[in-house]
Amino acid sequence: MNGILNVQLVDARALKDADTIGKMDPYVLIQYKDQKLKSKVAKDQGSNPVWNDQFSLWVQYPVEDEDYTICLKIMDKDTFTSDDFVGEAKIDLKDLVEIGAKKGKEELQPRHYDVIDTNNAHAGEIQVAFTFTLKDKQMGETTG
Repeated sequence: MNGILNVQLVDARALKDADTIGKMDPYVLIQYKDQKLKSKVAKDQGSNPVWNDQFSLWVQYPVEDEDYTICLKIMDKDTFTSDDFVGEAKIDLKDLVEIGAKKGKEELQPRHYDVIDTNNAHAGEIQVAFTFTLKDKQMGETTG
């Protein structure tokens, strides 16, 4: 079975500031298995950016490794140097996908998830909502 995972990227708060001068320009790299997406850059929004962005990912159910973890990696866009890693949130969506596969659709309302930096320290929170909708395998194929 296949389904679509809708990711609603709302905002973040109290992010650890990666910039010494000026305000951070945070964006989010969304990764689920081999699918990678990127949010818009919240220019000059600093530690409390608002994205209000929507993304869709294909999810297969069931999968052998039973891993339904999505990774939200927060980066700070820099003009003259490489972008800075602020932190990441890894969210296990196994329950959401399993219930959605049985019921046809399941959603998680927006909630805050901890953002962890490279030192495993708290680096703020990111607010995200998820909806998993079961889709027919033939979806997307055109007929005659």
